[in-house]
Amino acid sequence: FCGLTGIVWLHRKIQDAFFLVVGSRTCAHLLQSAAGVMIFAEPRFATAIIDERDLAGLADANEALEQIVGTLLARRPDIRMLFLVGSCPSEVIKLDLAEAARRLTRRHLPQVRVLHYSGSGIETTFTEGEDACLAALVPELPAARDDAPALMVVGALAEVVEDQFRRLFAAMGIGPVGFLPPRLSTELPAVGPGTRFLMAQPFLAGTARALEERGARLIPAPFPLGAEGTTLWLRAAADDWGVTPRAFHEATAFGEQRAKRALSARRERLHGLRVGFFPDSQLEVPLARFLARELGMVPTEIGTPYLHRDHMAPEIALLPPGTRIVEGQHVENQL
Repeated sequence: FCGLTGIVWLHRKIQDAFFLVVGSRTCAHLLQSAAGVMIFAEPRFATAIIDERDLAGLADANEALEQIVGTLLARRPDIRMLFLVGSCPSEVIKLDLAEAARRLTRRHLPQVRVLHYSGSGIETTFTEGEDACLAALVPELPAARDDAPALMVVGALAEVVEDQFRRLFAAMGIGPVGFLPPRLSTELPAVGPGTRFLMAQPFLAGTARALEERGARLIPAPFPLGAEGTTLWLRAAADDWGVTPRAFHEATAFGEQRAKRALSARRERLHGLRVGFFPDSQLEVPLARFLARELGMVPTEIGTPYLHRDHMAPEIALLPPGTRIVEGQHVENQL
């Protein structure tokens, strides 16, 4: 899998955005099969296919791309944000999607804003597609009007989970709360020196760096995987806002106990079993912590494609002593 697979969940999250992959027929087949959506349903993604003439330099790919975008926007007037998504083939022929996005934005504003990012699978993992997409959104975030505290949750979440987090933060008196990505491109959260952000996913290093460059401050916390991880993640925000222990307990106790009850049956079956991780998604360290502490499993080795020590420090501190973490991939050694 490559970064294009992030479109599978991102096109459902941002409801007025469209993802146009500039790639090959293989890219188109990957997306359609991964998303499980028939193209006749007109989902909010498509592929502008690069063929042999483009690869050989016999056709003007930029002119063809502009024609495709014009046809797309005329057919789908509901689109308010268009992502041009690079792929391995578009990078091979050095197609400048950044310039194409600027040119198309000038043509189609104010109705449509055109952004770009790379979903290429060259030396990247499949989760990095979301990171690249959100990092492309950060320069578009409006500047905060003042330095008043505000919370931003970074990382795509199911709508029902997002609504639950909104209710929990409101019960603790934390707010205003924004989510990146938002449900609509017109609801981008503001960012400024008063912005504090929680990472909901562990693979968003580029997005975090871009937010910090705009003055936002990361709240270090374990990731919201499992009852313990979610509680600690919420507590990090509560501590930063000065929420009292009693108010925090009243807001979170019911959900925490319900999650623990749901896990108890699984713990009986998995307790004591050994588990190892091959490097794949950057989710490996939080998953290992969850399996070890909440289900009683024994992590033998945690392989991860990249290890961001600052972001993972709260997770690493919760792992069983002596747990081996390996950055990068050497399958023969792991076996």
